[in-house]
Order: sequence, then structure tokens, then C-alpha cells
Amino acid sequence: MPTRTVAVAAEEAKYLTRPDGPDENEISRQAKQALPLVLPWGREPVRLGTTYHSRLQSTGNPWSEETPFVLSDMHMIPKELHAEFGTTSTFKKVKTARESETGDHLSLGFGIGVGLPFLASVSVKGTYDQHIQENKDSDKLSLNASCRAGTIEFQRQPRLTKEAIIEIKYGGGYEGLCERYGDYYLAGYRLGGDTGILMSASGHSREKIEKYGITVTVEVLFISASKHWEKEFRSFGAGRQVRLLGYDTLDAKTWNRFRAAGDDVKEMEAWARTVPNGESGAGGEDSLRADTDAIMIRSESLLERVYDVLDRHGYKNGESLTFVQCEELVAEGVVVELLLEPMKRLRDVIQWRAERDII
Repeated sequence: MPTRTVAVAAEEAKYLTRPDGPDENEISRQAKQALPLVLPWGREPVRLGTTYHSRLQSTGNPWSEETPFVLSDMHMIPKELHAEFGTTSTFKKVKTARESETGDHLSLGFGIGVGLPFLASVSVKGTYDQHIQENKDSDKLSLNASCRAGTIEFQRQPRLTKEAIIEIKYGGGYEGLCERYGDYYLAGYRLGGDTGILMSASGHSREKIEKYGITVTVEVLFISASKHWEKEFRSFGAGRQVRLLGYDTLDAKTWNRFRAAGDDVKEMEAWARTVPNGESGAGGEDSLRADTDAIMIRSESLLERVYDVLDRHGYKNGESLTFVQCEELVAEGVVVELLLEPMKRLRDVIQWRAERDII
């Protein structure tokens, strides 16, 4: 049974789920320098203007329950859709195939002779032949695609509430503001999609043939007689496996599917238990290949699919959207990243940290 290598497992892991965003150390470094953050996102609802605690990035909920912003003001801020017609897109499709055939042959012989009284003798000769033939083949088809089709952003900064200003001037200062509300706020969404698909197929066969031959010759008074025995043993093993791994952010789908036959069935069942949602299915390799082709064709049109969603809702470039309309797009899966701006750069924060006058 073929053994799965660490390198193969690492390659497949890239297609089990969408790649993560910046790690904890990177977020911490960016937060210390008050740099904007870009976080990958799915369909979970989150409203523009929500504040974020970078120190709680590794917890289940880094978002603040309180807001430092005037709600009526945030409703009035234009939240404009800007389509990027010179969009940033990447597309990579790779297909590889490999075949190998090996053969091994071994021949051995031996003989024993025994002389007996009265001019008699016995001789035994033996032969051993072993032939091993192995065939292996594999092919892989992978696709990675991403597109960034536009943004929805606040067109001006939100205003702080009196309570937040008091925290800056008479409470814990800017540090107290961040401790209470967070050090970042959600200033925009980036629209787009990501997809990654890997289909790998491999097969192997091994045939082993062993032949044993024995010849016994007896000679008495110059008269000889012989007898030959021969026995052949054959063993054959073969297996085939096909995997389909992938994800698509616009469809909110992941694929962990396989087909297996022969010696590879147990290996594939063990693999399926180690990955999330690993599953086998009815049908053969051709069925899985057809599914893969359909998924890849759909994955090649990420940009068109994003604009199809916008057209379906009737949203045009430069249009100002409401909170509800923005959240509809989040639910549709076209918001691929969140754009977070540091609180430190807010005009009100800068003003009230330097302001000497009493409120």
C-alpha cells in the first residue's frame, strides 16, 4: 500500500480551506504601528463602524459590544460602492502527469549429487525464478484563483460620542478609549472571491511470479531415469484513488471527496477520517472528474459572478448604500475582506487628545 508523504499532505492542506489572513504576530506588529488591517471574511454579519480589539484577535469575538460613534451620524455617512474595473485578479492552473514502470528478475539454481554402491547415483537439481513487475501513474490538476472587484467604504470618518470624548479627556485617555471600545473600526468591505481546487488521481499495480523447479535423476548400471516437477505462484495487487479538495468563497462550499478501489480503499478511508468533512461517494473516477471540470469552469469566472450579484441587486458603481444593503452583500458572500482603520487616525481622536479646552 503506498504511503502518503508529508509533502503530499502539506500540498493537500492548502486546498482543504481558504488560506488564513495575517497571523497573530503580524496583526500585533501592524497594530503597534497603527497601520490599517485587512482581514479575510465570509458571510457572518458585521456592520460598518463596528470597533475591533486587536489584542483579542485570537479569541472567538474580538468585536466590541459598545460603539464610540454617534449612531445617527453613521447612518448619514455615504457608504459608496466603488467598482474596480482594473481589478486585481490572479489565476493559476497547473496540470501534471507522471508514469513509471519497473521490473526485477531473479534466477537461482542448485544441484546435489549422491553416489551409491553397486554403480548407482542420484542427483537433484533445482531452479528458482522470481519476476516482479510494477506500474505506477499519477496526475494532478490544480486551480487557484482570486479577484478583488471593488470596495464599499465610509466616505468620511464617523464622529465620536460625548461619552467617548470624555473617556479621552478625563478617563483613561486614548489607551482607555481603546481598552473600552477597541483600537480599530470597520471602515469598509472589499468585494471579491477566492477559490482553490485540487484533483489528484493515482494508480499502481504489482505482479509477482515465482517458479520453483526440481529435477531428480537416478542412474543405475548406466541406465538413467529422471523426473521433473515445477510449481508456479502468482500474486497481484492493484489500487486506484482519486481525491477532490477545494473551496469557493462565493458559493460558501468546500469539497473533500474521494473514490478508491482495490488496495487503496483502506488508505482512503483512513485519510477521510483525518480531514474535515472527508467523504466518499457513489460512482467512479469519471464521475468525480466530471464534477471537477464543472467546479473549475465555475471557478474561472469569479469576477463575473461578483458583478452578477451586484447587478441582481441593482447596485451601480458610485452608488451610496444603506447598512441593510451592505449586510445583504455580506450575506451573499461577495465581501471577501474587511478593511479596518486604526482609531488613532480618527480626526476626533487627534483633536481631543490635543485639545485643552473643557468640553
